[in-house]
This record gives sequence, structure tokens and C-alpha cells, in this order.
Amino acid sequence: MSVTNLATVQEFDEFIKSRDLLVIHFYAPWADQCGQMNELLEDLAKSHKNGEVQFAKVEAEDLSEVSLKYKITAVPTVILVKNLAQIDRVDGANPSALVDKIKAHLPKGPLVYVTKPEVSLEERLKKLINQAPCMLFMKGNPQNPFCGFSRTIVGLLDSLNADYQSFDILQDQTVREGLKKFSNWPTYPQLYVNGELLGGLDLVKEALESGELEGMLPKKGAN
Repeated sequence: MSVTNLATVQEFDEFIKSRDLLVIHFYAPWADQCGQMNELLEDLAKSHKNGEVQFAKVEAEDLSEVSLKYKITAVPTVILVKNLAQIDRVDGANPSALVDKIKAHLPKGPLVYVTKPEVSLEERLKKLINQAPCMLFMKGNPQNPFCGFSRTIVGLLDSLNADYQSFDILQDQTVREGLKKFSNWPTYPQLYVNGELLGGLDLVKEALESGELEGMLPKKGAN
């Protein structure tokens, strides 16, 4: 069994007519945590093949009418549907909560989740920090910063034509709190270059004023 991609309202309406337990992930392709939840659904779909549960994904912005109906205000969000009614949901990237909720709503038998062992938080943080040569952990995303500090640092990086990726810490409480302890830095945004913490907004400003920042950052279009 695979995860069904629901690309139209009609496909969604047909899918939820099933009498099975339905697990539907509302996602955005730009959000890393949505990719993690999509991988989880693929694993669950492969390990549960008796037809009592079906899995699907919906690109939230493409099916805005459906997202509005189910009160999807952030991604990732997973809803559980049975007999045309939403019976549960998981807001944010929380694999263990999703597995527990599926187990709770299955009519019989446990959900067997046979996949690779869960990656430790430290390993996950290291992977995120090194996801790109320049990584910004911020509130919101560069197109829609959720605080003044994040907006300012995005402006600084963009003014230097920096090539960077970002992670929205508001979408993942585990990463948000874990990274503070991992890097011993209590606030956001946090900027990392080549896997090393450069600092928050104040230190980034200092590096800019000293002339050091521009030479540290990878540039868009550079070979």
C-alpha cells in the first residue's frame, strides 16, 4: 500500500468516502518537517497492508478550500477521518503522537511500525545544521518572517546575496527547544555557516559592521 496523492477536491471527496480509517497529511513542499512526515506515512503504509487504514497527502495551499474546511492553519497537520468525519488530528511534526493516535482508532490489532530506528535528537539537529552551507533557524520563513529579529536577519542576508536555507522553529517544538541546548544559545534567530554557529542577530550585525560577514557567506550563483 502506498500513500495516495490527492490533487483535486474531487479526489479528496472520493477518498474520504472509504469506510477505512483515513490518515491525511496536509503539507507544503518547502517545509522540511513535512518531508519527514511524508516519509513516516510511506513507512506506515508499507507496514500496514490489511486495508483497515489508508494514507494520503494533500498540498495544503493547492486545496485551500479543503484546508479551510478542516481548519488547517499550519503545516504539517495530519487529520484522521472515519465515516466522513474528522475524529482526531496531529498538529506539527510529531511522529510518535501520530502512531499512537492511529493505534487508538484502529478497530482491532496493533499498528506494526517496522522501520529504521528513530534518529536521536542530537543526530537530527546535526543533520539540520549541516543541511546547507548556510542555515538560518528562524521564526517563520524568509518570505514571511514571524518576528522583527527574523525579518532583520533575512534582510541582511538578502542584501549580501547570501545563498542560505532556513528552518521554521515555530513548526517543530522539539527542534526549537533542543537546538537552544545543543548550541547553548537561548534565542532565535540562529545562523550557522559550515555547521558552526555564527550567532544571533547581534553577532551577525557585528560581523557585518566589521566586514567579516560577507566573506563568510556562500553567495547565490557562485560556483
